[in-house]
Amino acid sequence: MKLTIIQLGIMHLNDCVDLDQKSLNGLWTKSQWERELTDPNRICIGIIELETKKLLGLCSAWLVIEELHITFIAVHPLHQRRGLGKFLLTDLIKRSKSLQTNHIHLEVKENNEPAKAFYKSMGFKRVGNRTNFYKDGSDALILKKENNKKSKNQ
Repeated sequence: MKLTIIQLGIMHLNDCVDLDQKSLNGLWTKSQWERELTDPNRICIGIIELETKKLLGLCSAWLVIEELHITFIAVHPLHQRRGLGKFLLTDLIKRSKSLQTNHIHLEVKENNEPAKAFYKSMGFKRVGNRTNFYKDGSDALILKKENNKKSKNQ
């Protein structure tokens, strides 16, 4: 299977909504996805299987001054545990370095052990929590990754 990462746009709206529904039970509405795919201060990338053009995973983030806030990352359930999340996040980190971001932030459900282990393996560290953050009342852990570290003399 040959894969590539592309910048997603409004033409991928239905694919994003569909992947969101299948992987995270519809975290966002169609209008939220429309805004995510059209706002110039947001990065939305996806993994596409070249032969079928099928969207297998996606990652979205907001660029806020010198920080990147990851707002969504998901891989289609039939393609999880194959390194696609790492492929996506590595590409996003590479893109964020070229944008001169200093930090990358994200929230993860406190009881989502696989995701927490994944983010830890990617260099994220816990810096706080948000109480009652998710629709089901679950708390979120706030994770942060340093990016483009400057020397102490700068």
